Amino acid sequence: MSSKLKEDARQKNRREAASSREKEARIIIVPLDGTPHAAVALPVAKTLAELERAVLHVIHIREPILPPREVLQVLKLTPDQLRGTVVDQATGSPAASIVRLARERHSLLIVMCTHTGMEKPRGKLGSVAEGVLREAPCPVVLVHPERGLFPWSLRRILLPHDGTPATAIAIGPAADLARLSGAELEVLHVAAPGARKPIEVGTFAAPRYLDQPQHEWPAWSREFLHRLSVLGHPPPEVKLRLFLATGEPGSAIVHFAAEHNTDLVVLGWHGKWEPERAATLKGVIKESPCPVLIVRVES
Repeated sequence: MSSKLKEDARQKNRREAASSREKEARIIIVPLDGTPHAAVALPVAKTLAELERAVLHVIHIREPILPPREVLQVLKLTPDQLRGTVVDQATGSPAASIVRLARERHSLLIVMCTHTGMEKPRGKLGSVAEGVLREAPCPVVLVHPERGLFPWSLRRILLPHDGTPATAIAIGPAADLARLSGAELEVLHVAAPGARKPIEVGTFAAPRYLDQPQHEWPAWSREFLHRLSVLGHPPPEVKLRLFLATGEPGSAIVHFAAEHNTDLVVLGWHGKWEPERAATLKGVIKESPCPVLIVRVES
């Protein structure tokens, strides 16, 4: 084999090895546009990347592509804030580009601010965040601008669960994070007076009437957690604690999170965002005192 052929073969092998490493790398994406609001997602994304042993990719979408030094100036972040991250640029529609990069890089998570416009009220979901949430190939973590740039740690995770098999899927990501961080995993079941019972097959809702609550509630709670564990397969070292609440689900979840100093709310979502859909999810996103991890449940 000639020297040129040998060199071509070596370069091909290096490219294939690099491609293989990229596919195997665990990646978390955090989109930043240079505004102060967007940057609040960075402390949350950094902690999650450390827990997951993932590489944090800071994505900046703009036209045209800038030299690396100018990108850092646009992002208004210090070298310390970006230490250990990969900074990438892309062109095109922001939401579509973020989703495309997440799909191409097999991202574990997308972590982003709910909105970056200074004029938007608290809890408003911006068009980019909504577009990403609708199409993301992985779970999405939404962070309110009010959180600021303070360091973030994970000590308490809240998993609201309505008793349906579909929403039990969210226990997987929640339990994995609890295992990695040593956080408490608290499961909240909200009984909404007058609400229709979920029709999904396998639903295990709370009993409406109890003749002997001192016996029936503990029995129901044990069975509820057992079914949740069977459906979600949490690691054995993760202990679940069940809490019960009444009222409108979104408000009850937000109230519980505030009262219990929750660091992360994990919600399963069926992927429907139209009017009259996802009322609980929208309410939690709007008022949650902490970041919200949203796991899409495939219908």
